[in-house]
Amino acid sequence: MEHSHYISTEVLTLETLQEIISQHKTLSLSEEAQLNIQKCREYLDKKMASNEAPIYGINTGFGSLCNVKISNENLSQLQSNLVKSHACGTGEEVPAAIVKIMLLLKIQSLSYGHSGVQLQTV
Repeated sequence: MEHSHYISTEVLTLETLQEIISQHKTLSLSEEAQLNIQKCREYLDKKMASNEAPIYGINTGFGSLCNVKISNENLSQLQSNLVKSHACGTGEEVPAAIVKIMLLLKIQSLSYGHSGVQLQTV
């Protein structure tokens, strides 16, 4: 029995999800996923360096502040504030298995290389 699952562009089935969770498999990014993430990040870095126009969600506010450009010095604070604003909740604690599935699906979606996220974040 293999104890690792490699994240790739392969379709993630419900059966595979169940196997990953029930067998407590560790996750690793395939070489393909790593390249996808890096290529998209490089594209975003070049776009930001060569373009003065705001890019929504990258160097702008959100929602009604979508036209407010955030200075380069404040981009880290913007991301920190975004995480904090999404980190609060109410009600019962989510079961650990559900949290694992949510994180796995987020990692899977980021591995396609369409978000501009940094490899180290994934």
